[in-house]
Amino acid sequence: MTILRQIIFLQSLIIIILVWLVAIYGKDEFHQDLKDETIDVRQSKVVGNKIWMSEESQNSVGIVVKKPELSNFQEQKNFYGALANINDLIELNKLFKLNRSRLIESEIILAQKKQDLKRMSGLFNSGKKISARQLELTELTFEKAKRELSEIQSELDAIKQKVTSNWNAKISNGLGKSSGLLFEIISKKVDITRFSVSSKPEIDRFFWQVALSGFDDSKKYEARLLGPSGLSLKGETGETWLLKSNFMNLASDSPVVVYAREKNKRFGVLIPEEAIVRFAGELWIYLQNNPNYFERNILLASHSNLNGVFTQQIKPDQSIVVVGAQTLLSEELRHQIKNENED
Repeated sequence: MTILRQIIFLQSLIIIILVWLVAIYGKDEFHQDLKDETIDVRQSKVVGNKIWMSEESQNSVGIVVKKPELSNFQEQKNFYGALANINDLIELNKLFKLNRSRLIESEIILAQKKQDLKRMSGLFNSGKKISARQLELTELTFEKAKRELSEIQSELDAIKQKVTSNWNAKISNGLGKSSGLLFEIISKKVDITRFSVSSKPEIDRFFWQVALSGFDDSKKYEARLLGPSGLSLKGETGETWLLKSNFMNLASDSPVVVYAREKNKRFGVLIPEEAIVRFAGELWIYLQNNPNYFERNILLASHSNLNGVFTQQIKPDQSIVVVGAQTLLSEELRHQIKNENED
């Protein structure tokens, strides 16, 4: 029984010693961590929109400053469209050719009727055996030929207007011709794609490509912008445009993806993601104006990728904080709160 009491006493003593050690060393470790994470208020201050921080404090919190990486950017956009059905274009072109042949024939007939009228008028005026009734019939025949010619011309104009309304003037100007854009379309040497944009994004500043929709590895065909389409893309809102590309050997109305890439590169710098802090709903970075002063600047940029944010706002020779930006923001806010409390 005595031995058991001794064992219990020793165990209790060991527990008390362990608790005491944990309390002592844990307290020291806590204060050490607090010291590492907190900057002495005397080692930093806010001056206007800049924060001053001593070199000692910068080293203690690991502030790293670098010049931004040079970069360039080309805006890219994707649109959804469809290969245009050209069956109506083929039929209208046939009808145009037919009416043009009729027009040529009618012009020949009109010229003949005009000669007949001139001859009959001459005979009648010279007192020859031409009655007034015969002259009148000749005049009526001439007027009829004029009307027929005018009607055929109106039909040709209507066909051209319809093609312009459904397509555009570049295509309608090729009606009846054996070369040019319309001939290439009808001969299936090229394809026409319709696509819609919700707003006109300076559309002339892009290069264009077209590919079959639904396949990531689809071949991309270089395309050229033809201008606005008279006929809207079914089921789409916004302004519809036409693209010309090489023949893709796809069925009419096949869905396609239209790729737009900006023609000119924009040159600027790439801000790494770790250099950016978010505050008051905006993106900010810290610029180092001299070894001890840092200025928070709003980052006006809308283009980003996995490597960071592209901007033309920051110059390549400016130094930015790439490690410790969040610490600077916290320190800046700490001083603001301190000043408000003192007021």
